[in-house]
Amino acid sequence: MTHDNSQTVIGKSVTIKGEISGSEPLIIEGTVEGRVQIETSVMIRDSGLVKADLDATNLNIAGGVVGNIAVKEKVEIVNGGYVVGDIRAPRVVINDGASVKGHIEMEVDPDKAAARRHQNGHASPASPTSSEEPKKPGALGGLLGRKP
Repeated sequence: MTHDNSQTVIGKSVTIKGEISGSEPLIIEGTVEGRVQIETSVMIRDSGLVKADLDATNLNIAGGVVGNIAVKEKVEIVNGGYVVGDIRAPRVVINDGASVKGHIEMEVDPDKAAARRHQNGHASPASPTSSEEPKKPGALGGLLGRKP
């Protein structure tokens, strides 16, 4: 049984204008203008520049992206990498020295977040018991307006 470790590399001197789509990993060292839609991972090396909307499963950015990003699993922007555009992904890592100009929307699944907190040894917030009286919103639990 052989494993197919194929990947596509867009070299430093290459500029592509148009749409790129596929199911094997993509490494961008040159320039891409248009749209990038990859079913697996995309790596933008420090010499790479993507002026396009980008959809992938995982994305690693050491170069630059000017466009909106939608990723199914994780976006990581390393030192020197930058994004000008919006990012939508469940996990976003912005390393020291990286920059983002745009909005970041992380799709949060409360059950998964609670499971991660529990795995990492963080206690989950205590939920009120039925014997506790609910506090009134905006009244700080009745503390305002009390006379000493």
